Amino acid sequence: MKKKSILDDVSFTIETGSLAGLLGPNGAGKSTLMRILCGLAEPDKGTANVFGNKPSVDTLSQLSFLPDRGKLPAWLTAGEWLRFAEGLYPDWHKSREAELVEKLGIDRSSRIGTMSRGEEARLQLLTCLTRQVRLIILDEPFTGVDLLSRERIASAVVGELADGNRTFLIATHDIREMESLFDRIVLLGGGTVKGIFDTEALRMEGKSVESCYREVFA
Repeated sequence: MKKKSILDDVSFTIETGSLAGLLGPNGAGKSTLMRILCGLAEPDKGTANVFGNKPSVDTLSQLSFLPDRGKLPAWLTAGEWLRFAEGLYPDWHKSREAELVEKLGIDRSSRIGTMSRGEEARLQLLTCLTRQVRLIILDEPFTGVDLLSRERIASAVVGELADGNRTFLIATHDIREMESLFDRIVLLGGGTVKGIFDTEALRMEGKSVESCYREVFA
């Protein structure tokens, strides 16, 4: 039986210091693409390049990945998890951790197993942002997350973009939540790139990210 291709001839670039949205319907291949970029999956053919190189231990040390509905150890408190993460990642930024704990409203004494989906999502994002990496990849960071957590997550991402040194690739179905933050959108459908659009150019044409999405996938 011939294997079905999930992704086929996918190619795009992201400018340093920008935020790119990876958008598409369920089953488009977004999560698979992100896993390949992170070195967690291998393409059957062709190559994937991050920072100009094939994903490796070296490139992985320069990016941080938040998978869709990822889970942290339920038996740890938030504070215990952060100490574990600090020991795990050599690029951990302790003072940045303190800033994000306050900004994201993290209670260090809360046990992860008792947290709401939104609280755990904020802790996961904090883990990604506290590392001093060049690229941050977030797969559906708003799934099952309450309104307050959504606002805090979006605000934290905005803060990270301010210095121009961080680059974000975010897959999300919550287009309205992130529309004003996207610099570029990559529309993925059926495993292929259906279009790449500069959001400022869309606005100049009187279009929104949502209307562009509807035009492509309607």
